[in-house]
Amino acid sequence: MKEAYRILKPEKYIAWLIGDQAKKKKFVPVGFKIYSILEKCFKPVDIICVTRHNQTSNTSIWHERARKYNFYLRGFKYLIIMQRANK
Repeated sequence: MKEAYRILKPEKYIAWLIGDQAKKKKFVPVGFKIYSILEKCFKPVDIICVTRHNQTSNTSIWHERARKYNFYLRGFKYLIIMQRANK
């Protein structure tokens, strides 16, 4: 994120696509954590939920793994759009 801030020109935009995850069977809201870090250096513009259609995680093998290892197959990712402030 520091490098993105350094190379991004003032008033230009960054888009970050991220999904949440489960770590050691515990839900980790990665999207919200990334947003809060980005918010320190960039001005929030929008958050878009991008649904997953016809992706490889929507197959029977992943459904079996989700049941076996007790995790959710999340149906979306976050597209976080931020703008670098003019300094």
